[in-house]
Amino acid sequence: MNCESILERIAQGGADDAAVVAHLEVCPNCRLRMASAEKLGEYLRDPLFWETPDPRLRERVVEGVAREKHQPRPGRRNWWWLGVAAVVVITVGVAALLQRGPDWVEELEPMPAAPQASARVSGWNMDYGTKRMIEVAGLDPTGPNAYYEIWLTAPDGRHVSAGTFRMSGRFEVMAGVRRSEFPRIWITLEPADDDPAPNPQTVLDTPAA
Repeated sequence: MNCESILERIAQGGADDAAVVAHLEVCPNCRLRMASAEKLGEYLRDPLFWETPDPRLRERVVEGVAREKHQPRPGRRNWWWLGVAAVVVITVGVAALLQRGPDWVEELEPMPAAPQASARVSGWNMDYGTKRMIEVAGLDPTGPNAYYEIWLTAPDGRHVSAGTFRMSGRFEVMAGVRRSEFPRIWITLEPADDDPAPNPQTVLDTPAA
């Protein structure tokens, strides 16, 4: 089992499985991300997460799209859960985002590897972590042998993966860590391998203070 499978199994409540325990003994990165995966799993098992959305949800979504129809459409997104993962917010989450504005907004700075790129991150502070809407533009599609990965980093150097994507677009994700603890947001270009550590090739980063 690779790191992604291990963290997914932990989120499903399988932290005591023999294969998971054996992997954690030799993988410090997964040990670091274990608590966040467990928190995310608890959140996803909450019945409220899956409750039937408000009957007016469709109307609100249509209104929200209409307000933004003058903006250029991003490329088709290709998003999946990786590591401590992030999860695409379902309709209940979309309704919540439409009902109130973000708690904070941050513009990421392009790095020399992608001078044309830009990203805007809107965040909502939740009891179980941080909900983020990430709007990325100007990044070329990676193809099948690479992907972009979003990282959250604490002042002491600990890294947590917040998800991956292959092309520019707009993504709504949930990470089981607080922004106050992991304030740095940055994006790397990663080869499609089993190395869980961040690749040095950074394309977008939080501006230096």
